[in-house]
Amino acid sequence: MVRRREKGFTLLELIIGAAIMALVVGAAATSITTILLNQGRAAGESIALPQVQNAGYWIWRDVQMASNVTPGDPNGFPLSLTIPVDDSRDNDYSIEYVFEGNKLKRRVYDPSDNLTSETFIADYIDVANTTFSTVNATVGYHKLTVTAHRDEERITRSYEISQRLSQ
Repeated sequence: MVRRREKGFTLLELIIGAAIMALVVGAAATSITTILLNQGRAAGESIALPQVQNAGYWIWRDVQMASNVTPGDPNGFPLSLTIPVDDSRDNDYSIEYVFEGNKLKRRVYDPSDNLTSETFIADYIDVANTTFSTVNATVGYHKLTVTAHRDEERITRSYEISQRLSQ
């Protein structure tokens, strides 16, 4: 009697193939998950970082030009600044930094205290962790800490600012 050769795989071959396939799929899934998580993190950082930098730039710029800096309580906001235009204090204008929710806005007032402009400065600001404080009022030295967050990413930067014109 001649045995016919059976075509197909044995049970052992199928189990080994399934194990190899599970390892390959597991490694691919881990790689894809890591890539997607890092991409989401990078996206959060790429949104939060410019917000912090923008807030820092504008406040730093205005504080340097201010003749008078008045932080609000308890975290320093609203922050009020007096900007001289010429030798007469009657011509000075005011700038106020305020939060509306997690948005930072810059308001400019003319010498008659009329609002002349309002500019959106930054979004996603963590108001509880954003502070402005006067370190040394005599020499016009201040510290600003800005924190922004987007999704799970949180960015914090600190700025040390000296007034060019102090009271």
